[in-house]
Amino acid sequence: MISRTLVRIGFAIVALSLWLPAARADDAATPTVAPQESEVLAASREIVRDAADYSFRRWLRNRVWDEEDEARYGLVFDENWETAAAAAPELPLVVLVHGYNSSPLRNGAVLEPAREAGFPCATFAYPNDWEICESAGRLSQSLKQIAQQHPQQKIALVTHSMGGLVARACVESAELDPENVSRLIMIAPPTHGTMLAHVAIATDVWEHWLGRAEGGPWARCRDSVIDGLGEAADDMVPGSGFLADLNARPRNPDVRYTVFLGTCASVTEGEMKWMRTALQETGGQCPGLRDCTGRFDQLLSDMEELVEGKGDGVVALKRGRLDGVDDVIELPFGHLNCTGARDCEAVERLQAELLTRLKSS
Repeated sequence: MISRTLVRIGFAIVALSLWLPAARADDAATPTVAPQESEVLAASREIVRDAADYSFRRWLRNRVWDEEDEARYGLVFDENWETAAAAAPELPLVVLVHGYNSSPLRNGAVLEPAREAGFPCATFAYPNDWEICESAGRLSQSLKQIAQQHPQQKIALVTHSMGGLVARACVESAELDPENVSRLIMIAPPTHGTMLAHVAIATDVWEHWLGRAEGGPWARCRDSVIDGLGEAADDMVPGSGFLADLNARPRNPDVRYTVFLGTCASVTEGEMKWMRTALQETGGQCPGLRDCTGRFDQLLSDMEELVEGKGDGVVALKRGRLDGVDDVIELPFGHLNCTGARDCEAVERLQAELLTRLKSS
């Protein structure tokens, strides 16, 4: 019996392989195209090029953006944060930065131990599918405001997933660095990207269409535009220009880094081997897949994000590590539950380790 997980992975691989560009044997002979059709294709390529460099996406977003959208994002402080800060001025303000297609509400449980220990806390919300550099700019602006209003207040950033990239793009930039961050604790950061970013459009469909009950078609389309049209996912593709630039930067010498990585993916090595063998043996017999079998195998061989012991279901261990950071902790948690309630030993240990590092800030 094939498990549901393997079926889902199979569909993801098919979609991913069809999405990625590939050189096929029959591409060598380019068919003759009618002049009129060539003009249409040229126009289509120009539209795609405009969208790829985000100019069209920004234009579309600016056309529908309003003040209510602006109010959704930014820093939200705990009601008693200034009282907590005054009672323990040696403690940093702990700011949570959520990840892709998420929110502070979904990740908020990870701050409960810090709140219980008396740390002042806040959360930072941002449009989670914009260019990551844009989100980093928003984070920088918020942290610089804190520096102006509370110049003695140090900050510890606690991030989940893509939030780690947003935070690093902020503190590792000479222009954006607010110079008040003393700690950066990243949980499951896709430091070198994630293969699942290639099919991230599926999460957008779920977020705005399948996974929500409220809002008509216009509201859902508008929210999709406001939230971003795939820019962040493009940035998280392994080998992207954004990642190459970010990872070439030196670490901020004034910031102490910690990385938590998970190993609780849902596919075993044996299941992955079975899938690769099955695809190799049957791919050539399936119309439409004969030319893709090699690509399937290549993708599966590199998709450690999904393999138990090698990834957390979204981020692979090998793509989460960061040069220059020695404080790396591997724990058996999954990507989507690691910032949730303390309902399993792995999450309890993660929160305990996190609190230990906050106390040493």
